[in-house]
Amino acid sequence: MDYLPQLIIYVFIAAITPGPNNTIAFYTSFNFGIKKSIHLPIAAAFGSSTIQLACCLGLGTILIQFPIIQSILKFFGIIYLLYLAYQISRFRLENQNYETKKINFFEYFAFQFMNPKLYIFASTTSVIFTNYSFNFYLEVLLITSIMGIFTLIAITTWIFAGNIFLNIFRNNIQRKLINYFLSITLVITAIWIILT
Repeated sequence: MDYLPQLIIYVFIAAITPGPNNTIAFYTSFNFGIKKSIHLPIAAAFGSSTIQLACCLGLGTILIQFPIIQSILKFFGIIYLLYLAYQISRFRLENQNYETKKINFFEYFAFQFMNPKLYIFASTTSVIFTNYSFNFYLEVLLITSIMGIFTLIAITTWIFAGNIFLNIFRNNIQRKLINYFLSITLVITAIWIILT
């Protein structure tokens, strides 16, 4: 596989750049700390790897052949992004009691399956980097593993960034402003998905 460096760079850039996954990871760490966010990278890695595997094995072709499936995924993804934006904007810190619950492992894992950006990314990755002159199953395993590893790294990076902000911005007003900003980024992402 002579294109391994390109695959790694492609996956890393797509995984580390801001998006719904990274926003939620940042939010969770920023508001609840690293210990209560540690499950997110694992959930995202499992979810993105599962989608990548499915796309390598033909789901990407099905999504291209039947655009109605993409539309349904977009609809549910947009609804969930707006729901998360609402939940993030409602976060209140009163005497160290959190009024908004954090996202759990299963919710974050399930979110991967409603994330239209991930399907587009996984489909293009499988099309661009599958070379049928090599061992197909080895390539699928490699592409899926790289997706999982770099998703794990990216989400972990955003969790640490959120925790750095947690230690800098301690008062409720500062935290509310950052949470409102994170909510707005999710709403903008939802609008971007509608327009594309």
